[in-house]
Amino acid sequence: MLVTAPIVALLVALAMLPISRMIAQRTGAIAHPRPDRLAHRSIPSLGGLAIATGIAAGILLVPLDAMDRVALLLGLLAMVGLGLADDLRQVGPVTRLLIEASIGAAFALAVTMTFDAQIRLAAVLVATVAMPVAINATNLVDNADGLAASLSFVTAASLALLASVSGDPAVGTLGLVIGAACVAFLAFNLPPARVFMGDTGSLMLGFVLAATSILLTRNAVLMPGDTHIAVAMVVPLTFSLQVGDLAMVFATRIRRGHSPFNGGIDHTSHRLIAAGLGPRQMLMMIGALAAGMGGAIVAVAAFLGDFRLVAITGLLLLGVIAAFEIAVAWKLPPGGRPRPSGGGIEATDGGDRDRDDRALSQTPSSISPRPE
Repeated sequence: MLVTAPIVALLVALAMLPISRMIAQRTGAIAHPRPDRLAHRSIPSLGGLAIATGIAAGILLVPLDAMDRVALLLGLLAMVGLGLADDLRQVGPVTRLLIEASIGAAFALAVTMTFDAQIRLAAVLVATVAMPVAINATNLVDNADGLAASLSFVTAASLALLASVSGDPAVGTLGLVIGAACVAFLAFNLPPARVFMGDTGSLMLGFVLAATSILLTRNAVLMPGDTHIAVAMVVPLTFSLQVGDLAMVFATRIRRGHSPFNGGIDHTSHRLIAAGLGPRQMLMMIGALAAGMGGAIVAVAAFLGDFRLVAITGLLLLGVIAAFEIAVAWKLPPGGRPRPSGGGIEATDGGDRDRDDRALSQTPSSISPRPE
């Protein structure tokens, strides 16, 4: 099962991707070109249905406890429903956040039944906040071809390796299942992209990655030993690139007096492209940084036994991501307008900061923090 589950997830997702593309075309779930998006072509946007189907098929084969499996599948189904509603009709940000927080609380409550009441309450409170953060951070990096799937793959692989360090094969296999479904999506979308994952995919990926993190942390704290404590401490760092982009976008938009819930081409990926990187170069740069971060996280958990050293090193790694995002925000102002060139996307000169702010303020706003 440890090998079979990821293979099944990969094959099912690959088989479902053409079907999800056809469903999107027939239901009108098409992402059309907009000033606040990089895409210059109309692309079907329900690829997340295929990713979700692959992950669900894999979950059925992972050797999980019955309650863990049911909680995962119900949460996955709920997030697919929320994402599908947002892709087809749009869901308001407050409604989305309330649903995400409720799903996070319910999941934490379901998978901590053996804990004392005080610990369960703490777990529910943390999940109520952490789950929406993870979900929306994953959703907001779905703003350039392959970016959300690539970062989700790195996060899933990092969680799988941390589970291996912690001696948790079931959760490790779950991480591989998620990673395999992401690989299928990326393989189907070798440039040019043929289908977007949409909110149906990004919200669901954020949930299953956060849920895997919760299960890994829960199992780690139940086991004695410094290594398990270290694993539990570094699990949140696996989302550092996604959360870093989220924090940078929110901070810079508020600083400019813009709503953080509007669309805009001012994410890390957009700024790097506007600075002159090609889409593939941008993807390779962010992917390499994420992979390096993931490797460092696993090494910290595996080789630094003292929890104080783990805490200090973890803070240093967070500092690296924070410094990267601050440098991007400070040195690469938003507002460069990508244009098609030679089959790819080329960013125009960013220009002065005032002009960029005016341009961004004139972009159509979306009701919710959708993929940009």
